[in-house]
Amino acid sequence: MNRAQVQTSVKVKAAPQASIGLKTLARMLTLNNEELQKLIEQELEENPALEAVDEERVRVVAPTPMPIALDWESPNGSGDENDGDDWLDTRLVAPPMELKAHVLGQLRHMITPELLPIAEHLVESLDANGYLRTEVEDVALYLNAPIEQVEYVLARLRECDPPGVGARTLQECLLLQVDSLEDAPEGYNPEVLEWTRSVLQKGWDEFARGRWTALQRKLRLPPHALEEVRRFVRSELQPYPASGLEPHEPPHERNTMREPDIVVRISQSGIQIEIRGAHLDTLRLSPAYLEQATRLNRGERYYSTDDREHIQHYLNRARIFLQALQQRYQTLKRVMEAIAQRQYGFLVTSDARFLQPMTRVQIATATGLHRSTIGRAVRNKWLQLPSGMMVPLEIFFDASYRTAMLIEQILNEHESRGKRMTDAEIAEKLAEMGIEVARRTVAKYRQRHNILSSHWRERQRLVG
Repeated sequence: MNRAQVQTSVKVKAAPQASIGLKTLARMLTLNNEELQKLIEQELEENPALEAVDEERVRVVAPTPMPIALDWESPNGSGDENDGDDWLDTRLVAPPMELKAHVLGQLRHMITPELLPIAEHLVESLDANGYLRTEVEDVALYLNAPIEQVEYVLARLRECDPPGVGARTLQECLLLQVDSLEDAPEGYNPEVLEWTRSVLQKGWDEFARGRWTALQRKLRLPPHALEEVRRFVRSELQPYPASGLEPHEPPHERNTMREPDIVVRISQSGIQIEIRGAHLDTLRLSPAYLEQATRLNRGERYYSTDDREHIQHYLNRARIFLQALQQRYQTLKRVMEAIAQRQYGFLVTSDARFLQPMTRVQIATATGLHRSTIGRAVRNKWLQLPSGMMVPLEIFFDASYRTAMLIEQILNEHESRGKRMTDAEIAEKLAEMGIEVARRTVAKYRQRHNILSSHWRERQRLVG
């Protein structure tokens, strides 16, 4: 092969290598420290042209939280309007889980390949409990896809196991589960299923609040039918689709048991940002492979075609991996610096009242990065504040986090004397802070961020 042919070959291969580099970076950006460590260990095992400078410096292992299960006790059911603060909330302590791979594996067999990007986006939008945290219109706009296609894929997603996955609300989740039981081999009583569907569709507000007399009057159901529905919901349905598939990470231990991906410290010179995990200086290209590549370029010895391709392939792969690792570090650093400029008060005080409204587009503009890059960078990352508090990096882009943190602050401040606050009382305290939210909104934020209801907080206090 002459020089011109070699140059042409290099030019043809350059574009695919650049594409590989971008894909590697995109993948790395979504990983937290523990996941990045596993990827590095896999690459070290598969690529002989990549070496660890020091195994101990490369290894970053996060502790595994101990699972704790809470048994549920049903309310006595004897009351009506005073059955408690949302009796159904007493079941909303089911464990979160990672189920995305499980759902996506089923979807691949239910849709055509061209719809797979929509499926992947919807699955990525599932939270740890199996609820969908995005709107069909937003997905269609983001992917530039017809809204009918998104709705079709979402319908297929909701046919997946576990039943209820892809729901947006608890009501929708329970209805999806009822639908899935119609043809179940266990042969559920059709009459009970119909009663349950009617209660969930037409009497949801009364049912969720435990207003049994009002519900009975509204739907004109006999007393035994209502009791059958209550028993059926408690014994056969799950408030969280992902419950029971993986161990539960208790809400009060969720933050303290994690290894932070980013640490913020306060010094005399201001805020210091530390990006944790393996960095570029912990890995290197293999000296042996570099020596072989030098001899190959100089023509000092004969190499077979297979030997040449082996050396060039693994060295190029190692270089791409190291470049992506460095770019990941630089991207996280730029994103955190932009966040720190806008969220200084919160970073210093850990007080949710200082959280400022912010969007990914604002950070993308400030850093010169694409909005999708910001989304990958903040996904699945945890930030340790100077106070020691751990918060998800997505807290800066989700207004519900601020409200949930304020709810926790209110509970810590006002429940020290033993009396449990209802959601209505919490809403009143938020209003005093200038945050006008309805009682139902308080309940929604509690459920979304795994803050126990007054019933369970009282039980937790009693059992210590």
